[in-house]
Amino acid sequence: MSPTGEAAGRAPEPDPSEADPLEGLPTLGGQARRSLWMLLVPVVLYGAAPFVANRIEPRILGIPFLLAWVIAATVISPVAIWLVAHYDPAYRTGAVEPVPADEGGTR
Repeated sequence: MSPTGEAAGRAPEPDPSEADPLEGLPTLGGQARRSLWMLLVPVVLYGAAPFVANRIEPRILGIPFLLAWVIAATVISPVAIWLVAHYDPAYRTGAVEPVPADEGGTR
C-alpha cells in the first residue's frame, strides 16, 4: 500500500469547492506602490557611511562625523519607514497582500 495524503507527511489536496479565504477582502487592483522606493533611504544612508563619513573630523557636538552620521541614519530610518507605511495604498486600505503560500501550491 503506497502512502498518500497526510500519512506521507503531505498536506491533503485542497478542495476546489472551498471558498477563497481572501474573498471579500480589499485588494489593490494593480495600483502602483511608488512609496516603497522610499525604503531605500535607510539602505543608502547606512551603505554610504563608510564612503562618505569615514573620518573623525569634523566633529558634530563633540562626536566624530561617522558616529554622528550613524546616529542621524538611525533617527531618519524609522521616519522613512513610517512615511512609507503612511503613503502606501495597501497599508491605508488594509488590502490583502497574498503570498505564494496562500495559493495552496506544493513546494
